[in-house]
Amino acid sequence: MKKQIAYTLLITTTIIWGLAFVFQKDASVIPPFSVGMLRSLFAAVFLLCVMPITDRLTKNGRGASRQKLFFLDFNRHELISGAMLGVIITAATAFQQYGLGGGTDAGKAAFITALYVVAVPIMSTLLGKKPSLTVIISIPIAILGFFLLCIKPGATLELSDLLVLVCAIIFAVHIIVVDRYSQRCDGVRMSFIQFVVAFLLNGIIALIFEPGVELAVIADILPSVLYLGLFSSGMGYTMQIIGQRDVDPTVASIILSMESVFGAIFAAMVLNERMIGREYIGCAIVLVAVILAQLDTARIRKWAENLSRGKKHE
Repeated sequence: MKKQIAYTLLITTTIIWGLAFVFQKDASVIPPFSVGMLRSLFAAVFLLCVMPITDRLTKNGRGASRQKLFFLDFNRHELISGAMLGVIITAATAFQQYGLGGGTDAGKAAFITALYVVAVPIMSTLLGKKPSLTVIISIPIAILGFFLLCIKPGATLELSDLLVLVCAIIFAVHIIVVDRYSQRCDGVRMSFIQFVVAFLLNGIIALIFEPGVELAVIADILPSVLYLGLFSSGMGYTMQIIGQRDVDPTVASIILSMESVFGAIFAAMVLNERMIGREYIGCAIVLVAVILAQLDTARIRKWAENLSRGKKHE
């Protein structure tokens, strides 16, 4: 029963994140840092409300002290790692918004962003971790997929597509930092600090470089920003944390990488976006590279050995 609930949460998260690309495209009528400021604010408020609920569900003993209000009950690792993540996610979402606002279709952006899955093991190699065979194979496949998806005839690359690719690389850094610090932190609290810092950074930059955003325009896209803050950032992150506890990490990452597929589906349904033939082929190749990069060769070998032993006993 636990696994069924976990799978449901992860699949729901994937759908939420896929649909988020449509709302990001809609919100691109206002400058990127203004979007980041609003969605981070809504996410932080949501997580602040979620904290006492997750404390009770997980029975972690946090927030129960009368000397500390639950929203002040943070340890040093949560404050430091949360602040780091806030800086990283501010940069990542800004590049993504600039790319979407600059002309990259929502469906295409979903597949380019999914390349973070390939970028993570490449960066881990630079930190001394030996890549698996599947990761090594996935790299040239991902490059081919990106070429078909983004490189125009005449070998030209749109700036907006490049900005989304930079966003994918930054998201890879985000995942590595989460992996390094999350074991010593409460996930919801770490994420809360992340979005508080992101709100402050986005707000300061927006006040300096994006003045004069009309309230009427913000009101028009407020439903989209609410979705990005409450669902994509706040709820999506929380469900991911809860869902991954009872699911094999390789399986979980493969499920979550399907956000690119849902992103393309929703972009076609809601925004009526269409790609040409080579771009669809590029999407399919990127998806193959993403899934391949997440496969654990040792676990697959063990599964195959267990399967062959089972046949011998029959």
